[in-house]
Amino acid sequence: AIGNAFAVLSNPEKRLRYDEFGCDQERVSTGQARHYDYYPEFEADITPEEIFNVFFGGHFPTGNIHMFSNVARDTHYYPRRHRHERAWTQEPEEEENRPQNSYSAFIQLMPVFIIIVVSVITQLMATNPPYSLFYKSSMGHVISRETANLQVPYYVDKNFEKNYQGAELQELEKTVEKDYIDYIQTSCWKEKQQKSDLSNLAKLYRDERLKQKAESLKLEHCEKLSSLIGMHKGG
Repeated sequence: AIGNAFAVLSNPEKRLRYDEFGCDQERVSTGQARHYDYYPEFEADITPEEIFNVFFGGHFPTGNIHMFSNVARDTHYYPRRHRHERAWTQEPEEEENRPQNSYSAFIQLMPVFIIIVVSVITQLMATNPPYSLFYKSSMGHVISRETANLQVPYYVDKNFEKNYQGAELQELEKTVEKDYIDYIQTSCWKEKQQKSDLSNLAKLYRDERLKQKAESLKLEHCEKLSSLIGMHKGG
């Protein structure tokens, strides 16, 4: 259907004949029903690939496109190339485009490669912290210690005393105490929020059990925070 349409539209005489008589020819015979057939002169030997190249390839096919016609005076010959020839001529173009496509794909993936390399290098260069507020055998923090000022417990590895002494140890313990206070403050806020939620639910549903649970809930981290603040002021 595409080839027939192209054969008509590309030839002014065929297009004029198509406008006058249409694409169907009526045949009538005695005792038979009417049926229709296409005009033979509108048939064309052109492949869908060639039509696609005409409209989307940006160029007209450089081979022969032969349009058959049963009428001698309507016979026209246009440049046509064989299908094997078309495939042979397209292969070098595809081979030329392959390196460019590979290069463009590599350029597009370059940011991803950079991110992966940077993340790997960062992980390799990152060192484990010299202490932990909790017992962590996987990091080697199995030896318990306390800071000299606020007696904050923390854990270190076996080589800690060799690497940290004097002023370095004092600076490190200040960092330990700061991290511990931040942890206690966060835990105290969570305890207060939990107690407030229980109290509000008890009021909403008038549930004595929830009320008793909210009142009995201890704020252990808040008590520790108050104790640390008192020690810090006393020190």
